[in-house]
Amino acid sequence: MKRKYKLLVMLLVVFLSFETFALQRSTFKKENTMYQKKSKKEFIYLEISGEKGAKIEVRLNDIPAGELITEGENGSGNSFSNIKYYTKPGSNTLSVYSLSEKGKATVRLVRYFEGQSTGKGEGKTLIEIIVENTKLPTHKEIVLASSSERWSWMDVDLITDEKSEREAMDFVRRFYKTMEKSNVDEMIKALDPIINDELRSKPNTTKEKLVKNWTKFMKMAFNGDNTYDDINKISVQLTPVANGKLFEVKRKDGSLLFRTSDTSVAFKNIIGRKDGVWKFYY
Repeated sequence: MKRKYKLLVMLLVVFLSFETFALQRSTFKKENTMYQKKSKKEFIYLEISGEKGAKIEVRLNDIPAGELITEGENGSGNSFSNIKYYTKPGSNTLSVYSLSEKGKATVRLVRYFEGQSTGKGEGKTLIEIIVENTKLPTHKEIVLASSSERWSWMDVDLITDEKSEREAMDFVRRFYKTMEKSNVDEMIKALDPIINDELRSKPNTTKEKLVKNWTKFMKMAFNGDNTYDDINKISVQLTPVANGKLFEVKRKDGSLLFRTSDTSVAFKNIIGRKDGVWKFYY
């Protein structure tokens, strides 16, 4: 049973987070096999490499796109993230924030074609930022000519006023209870912008199939057997991102809000409002 449960958690993490968290080489190659019949399919990845205690957060167009936290004074590591859902036509802003004054990190946006492996020396570097022993942020502009899709987050409301923040907090608390009750149908409705973006990037499928797949995985994970914290006792932190269009939702300690008590199952954490309705976005 323990082995089955661990497998379930791994499946959920991959399914909910494969576009926004670090992607390994094997994941990248599997994704490529879906496009073998198309010539020169492009992928733009965010790559972060760090050493000597580097702690880095990276945003694209002010949306959290990746992070790398190395452990110890001699720690090192790498992170790979597919950032297509954060791109926009024309000029894009890449921002690098060092969360400590220690270590050295290299941040790259890299274009790959199908069949290529991710990693240093592979792909074409579109932009590179190097930070070392500093907490000063770095911002650079880059034109992504291949980015022509209009993702859902681009059309949401500005939510910089206090009323919007109160609305967001109400939505957050209601949704936490929805998750706690394992109400998958309502959770799927709140994921509609994400599913629509996935549909735009996968023209050979249908929304019905995507909803069916999401529902299947969600029901496996949110099955009523999980343990949750008391939402009324959680200190919730809403951080404006996407230049005031979205909120990143976390606990005051920096961990994800929408998760089980033991952190084994987690949900999305970016919300926005369109036409008066709050939902989740990439």
